[in-house]
Amino acid sequence: MGQEIKIRLMRKEDCEAVRKIECACFSIPWSLESIEEVLQYETHQFLVAEVNDEVVGYMGMIKTIDEADVTNVAVLPHMRKKGIGELLVRESLKRAKEEQVNTVFLEVRESNAGAIHLYEKFHFIPISMRKNYYKDPLENAVIMSANLSTIK
Repeated sequence: MGQEIKIRLMRKEDCEAVRKIECACFSIPWSLESIEEVLQYETHQFLVAEVNDEVVGYMGMIKTIDEADVTNVAVLPHMRKKGIGELLVRESLKRAKEEQVNTVFLEVRESNAGAIHLYEKFHFIPISMRKNYYKDPLENAVIMSANLSTIK
């Protein structure tokens, strides 16, 4: 790729850029207010990926004692296939493990083979299905989990 990718905690000034990523990646994006709100909670860990000082991706996770739920993983369409998503997932899981999180859960569209493949690299396994979970278009969600003790 030739460009340095920096992963860091999301700050308030990143919220507009994260909103643009949401709009580019999801049919029902989070509002700016919802994005700003996540910064208020210690249990919420949101990381951004920067390339040339531009926020090009982000990942959110909510921790509850020794478990965490991934809220979103998104990378701008023109920046995909460059390892950004993998770096975000790796750093998020590393931080979660450091905070004594044992298990991480997530939902992913059944048709999102690229994301499922990414999660499988980090030992996520399918554990269940939520019928018609996603809207616009209507689609099932695959629920996946990873035991962080198996991740290096």
